[in-house]
Amino acid sequence: MDAVRTCVGCRASASRPSLLRVVASHGAVVADQSATLPGRGAWLHPTTSCFESAVKRRAFARALKVDSPLDTGALLSVLAEYETGHQPMSPNEQAD
Repeated sequence: MDAVRTCVGCRASASRPSLLRVVASHGAVVADQSATLPGRGAWLHPTTSCFESAVKRRAFARALKVDSPLDTGALLSVLAEYETGHQPMSPNEQAD
């Protein structure tokens, strides 16, 4: 049985494999595709609609418990790749 998480964008519960984990790193929200990066994480459906809802609701800073505004540009480009059907490579795969 898969673990259930809640999307910070639409607030719907979903199985962990169907969501993308994100973390705050150096003032930005980054995708944690392997779900192994250190720190507090939040979960998001890999869609721009859930991303836009999370930004509008200021859910990333709240969920990740960060006081300062977070840059979401890098995450948006990763989500665009998901929506075109190309799952982005993790940094470990890119190094090979």
